[in-house]
Amino acid sequence: MMKKLSIVAAALLSAFVATQVSAATDTTGFYVGGALNKVTVDVLDESESGTGFGVYGGYNFNEWFGLEANLFATGDLGDRDVDIGAGALSFTPKFTAQINDIFSAYAKVGIASMALVIDDGSDDEDFTGFGWTYGVGVNAAVTEHLNIRVSYDVTTGDLEADRHNSIDIDTDIKQFAVGLHYQF
Repeated sequence: MMKKLSIVAAALLSAFVATQVSAATDTTGFYVGGALNKVTVDVLDESESGTGFGVYGGYNFNEWFGLEANLFATGDLGDRDVDIGAGALSFTPKFTAQINDIFSAYAKVGIASMALVIDDGSDDEDFTGFGWTYGVGVNAAVTEHLNIRVSYDVTTGDLEADRHNSIDIDTDIKQFAVGLHYQF
């Protein structure tokens, strides 16, 4: 799945960049978009993968600094016996380096509110908590206002069970995402 997502992202970037080489990009102001994510959740010495969906938006104060919020959720990441769902809402400062008129690279680090639901068929348990998130990515301008994004984010935290008799768990959520956003 990750290899297919990478090939699709590279093909889309190449096609759009080839047709929009002369586009003057807008790099400041508000932006909002959506993403398709390949998500891996590491919890209780196990790793589960699946597809997630996200929305993100932010404000670029200038060419190199902005603030961003990112919300994502997954479907079932578990196997036949266990259903696992994950989600997070993160807030990060974002630092961008303009490579040229079309491409830019960014890095971000901030805080996240995390949630994880584990259902073993007979019982389900919710885990929530706060953690850290960090990520890197590349933007490619399709038009003056439309951008394609390829990113990799990691969100990590110690989540507490909603029930008092359950254990707390350390969780890592990794996302490889392809997104599309509009720069206002």
